Amino acid sequence: MSAPGSCLINESLLYKIRSRRKLADVLFSSLPKLEALANQGDNYRSFELVYAGKKRAVELPKPALARLHRRIFQILECIEKPDYLHSSCRQRSYITNAQVHVGSVPLVKLDIKKFYASVSSARVYRFFRIGLECSPDVAALLAKLCTANGHLPIGSSASQLLAFFSAKPMFDELHRHSVTHEVRDSCYVDDLTWSGVNATPRFLWAAKQIVHHHGFKYHGDRVYTASQPKLVTGVLITGDRIAVQPRRELELWRAINTLAMQEPTERLRMINSLIGKAVANAQVDERFLSRVRQLRAYKTKMQR
Repeated sequence: MSAPGSCLINESLLYKIRSRRKLADVLFSSLPKLEALANQGDNYRSFELVYAGKKRAVELPKPALARLHRRIFQILECIEKPDYLHSSCRQRSYITNAQVHVGSVPLVKLDIKKFYASVSSARVYRFFRIGLECSPDVAALLAKLCTANGHLPIGSSASQLLAFFSAKPMFDELHRHSVTHEVRDSCYVDDLTWSGVNATPRFLWAAKQIVHHHGFKYHGDRVYTASQPKLVTGVLITGDRIAVQPRRELELWRAINTLAMQEPTERLRMINSLIGKAVANAQVDERFLSRVRQLRAYKTKMQR
């Protein structure tokens, strides 16, 4: 089903661009600026970020390139996405991704290992050249502008959609595999999930072979029985309902109880963070709406 404002790929502003000057017009730039950015050696600020206990090498585009990437994202965002994709889609999220799999049925999942780093400049070039049918010189310029050190950078606004479209042949084959076996499937960035009576270890093994065949690696594979609670993109599935992980609920409760012990500046910083977490939890479980109201009232009282 198409999202409001979406278009077919052959209706995209980037479809069949044959000249680099036309590309510059579409990207609200000029050809000399595009070429200068493409040939510049210091377009990114590199640093390490610790997320979920893991170190990630971030390559953040500098302002001029970041503006260009935002424009490319805006154009790619308009292209119609398949129903199985829940990331970078309007009205879909990590929560809708989990909701696909609600029910007391077996579930299997795996992650694509180092997804962005595995999407090479060559893959990005093929998407622009074959998927969008740009001329070779336009596709080459776009691939150069969108990649860092030969792969998609983690810090770019365009990378998530570019990663999906560049790897779409693999995702589409996995979807066909799911349809053949009457299994529900969903994809959230690099997180792949399948559920149904035929979501078995054997099914998962065949899915792994598809991933391997397309030149990607996988990790984080997991098999759940029908009766087990299941964790999908951070959301707990228990039978016919979704829930907040008990660990996250406990962390929120403990942090709220330490607010009064903090200095005013730190307390305000903490409460803003806690409101965000409570809102996220409330999207999964309405019980957390009372926490949201409590925290907002506490913040208002602090600011008087």
